Amino acid sequence: MLDDYIKAKHLGDGQYRKDVTGGRYPYLTALDDIISQSVITAENRMGVMEIPISAIAGTKTRGRQESFATNFMPILSPKTEFAMKWGILYDAAVDQGIRDAILVYEYMNRFYVQEGNKRVSVSKYNGAVSIVADVIRLMPERNGTKENNIYYEFVEFFKAAGFYGIRFSEEGQYQKLCDVLGLPMSRPWDSDTRKSVKSAFDRFSDIFDRKGGNRLEVTRGDAFLLYLKVYGLYNIQDVSNTAIESNLDQIWREFLKNPDDVSLVKDPDVLENKERKNLFNIFAAQDKGFRGDTLKIAFIYEKSAETSSWAYGHEFGRHYLDDKFGDRINTFRFENCETPELVSEAIDAAADTGADVIFTTTGMMIDASVKAQIKHPDIYILNCSVNTNYNTIRTYYGRMYEAKFLMGALAASVTDGHDIGYAELCPQYGTLANVNAFAIGAQMVNPYARIHLKWTALKGRDWKRELRDENIMTISGPELTPPKKISREFGVYMVADGDVVSNIAMPIFDWGKYYEIIINSILGGTWGNSMLTRDNKALNFWFGMKSGVIDVILSRQLGYASRKMLRILKKGIMDDGINPFDGELYSQTGLIKGEDSPALTGEEIVNMHWLNDNVIGTVPSMEAFDERAQELMRMSGFMVNKGEQADEGTSDSR
Repeated sequence: MLDDYIKAKHLGDGQYRKDVTGGRYPYLTALDDIISQSVITAENRMGVMEIPISAIAGTKTRGRQESFATNFMPILSPKTEFAMKWGILYDAAVDQGIRDAILVYEYMNRFYVQEGNKRVSVSKYNGAVSIVADVIRLMPERNGTKENNIYYEFVEFFKAAGFYGIRFSEEGQYQKLCDVLGLPMSRPWDSDTRKSVKSAFDRFSDIFDRKGGNRLEVTRGDAFLLYLKVYGLYNIQDVSNTAIESNLDQIWREFLKNPDDVSLVKDPDVLENKERKNLFNIFAAQDKGFRGDTLKIAFIYEKSAETSSWAYGHEFGRHYLDDKFGDRINTFRFENCETPELVSEAIDAAADTGADVIFTTTGMMIDASVKAQIKHPDIYILNCSVNTNYNTIRTYYGRMYEAKFLMGALAASVTDGHDIGYAELCPQYGTLANVNAFAIGAQMVNPYARIHLKWTALKGRDWKRELRDENIMTISGPELTPPKKISREFGVYMVADGDVVSNIAMPIFDWGKYYEIIINSILGGTWGNSMLTRDNKALNFWFGMKSGVIDVILSRQLGYASRKMLRILKKGIMDDGINPFDGELYSQTGLIKGEDSPALTGEEIVNMHWLNDNVIGTVPSMEAFDERAQELMRMSGFMVNKGEQADEGTSDSR
């Protein structure tokens, strides 16, 4: 009895010294201290259930706070009454197990013990992974922070799944988990399903922890979801531990990064070989470049080049490569890959054909791309998206907000009055930056300019009719229209009586230039020896006008004054002298940054969740959009506001 207490105390003393040395508070956290400054909106009795011991973070009150180290091991003298009671409880636990449920308060997916601290301590000492508890949930006030949003998503997930343990570090992941499992998050699962998923998660977590996963930044939930995306649930339920360990080995690199560690590479110079040889990289493996006769390159399109302007733009880029590189490359395409299954089939077919490089051209293909890269490690697989946090593959996209800034200034210069329409498909990473850059550009030319934002993928809405009813004559629409669709409603255009009377300008992605940069780096051997590849970071190429991958095309009818203005603004952007997100910025709700604050970083621009103060419109809830748009938002990870649905519009042509 006493011997085991002394052993447990030894563990507690070690943790105590480690925390003191590290400058951390060495005792259990008290929930009362945490919530003293917080607003609790509800206290809900959840009932008696099994909870993971790893999620028990401290005590409810300060009473027993200093009896334990932060690992819940005791630190009081073996001569105390506390030590004797701990020892008696330990003996009883060994003989009969712990029968009585502890009483805990759950706050933000962590548990704090009101009654049963010694039972938790003894259970942890015995190596238990769970304990029966009577749970009371304290609901925090919604405050819009990332942590708070994730917790509210968990609460919805719990209503369906009915168990604790799965925690995520990013927003939107609970819905993604349900999507991968093929289960609803809107209604409770049956008891067998709950047991099956929990059992799979517990088994995975045990193997993941034994391989050292519990020492990484990634949560067990993050790792579980990635594993399911790549290998499926059956590869946990129906295979051996050895097979799961082998699968984990293949994707382990994905777990080594911090979930927020995304590198936005804004300059293609990173793909040029400018490294100086030194003692540390002389012996490093060097990328010698492609050594075959012909580099085979496959393009995967969600739709066809005949029906989608997005696919057409990439197809135009593919032909540019053919003309640029001639016999050194051979390109081919796969069209109408509208589901993850079709994307995977196309990638496998491309691999069977001998593809060396595969471009998957929409964000909805990201998960299939990651899975394929693990399956085909010798193929360069790139996905056209931004701000994804996989380091298995690289992604590429353009800083379209630079061109949108110019379009906003141009639209304001040709508009009679102050009202301009802006159509966008749905909110994804980078979308609000485009909207706001356009609004800021218009505001610089006309301080009274108002941008009427319309989301085109909203269910039951007609953005064109809404703009017509609002008598708005100047509109920023999709970048392009599908090649076989007769329409002039693209770029910045003007209407009269519902008909387009003139096209002013349009911003474009020059995918050919983008692909040229990438293929040159692969052929030249600079793809694999950039300093960036030595970090466990998600690498997102995010090139702009300076790189030639974003441009604007002006109408010949445009007056010389507007052309001159655009030329000056474009030069300012390309010389890094003009940045729409520098200086004072105001959102619809107030000041974002002052005049003397630094310009927004690339990460802040991509993750923008606010609308400029001259934008009329809101960001609706995800449920307000059609099925395809919801899928795009889920795949991109962008979480829309939970607010009301107001005056919105839309745009697309993909």
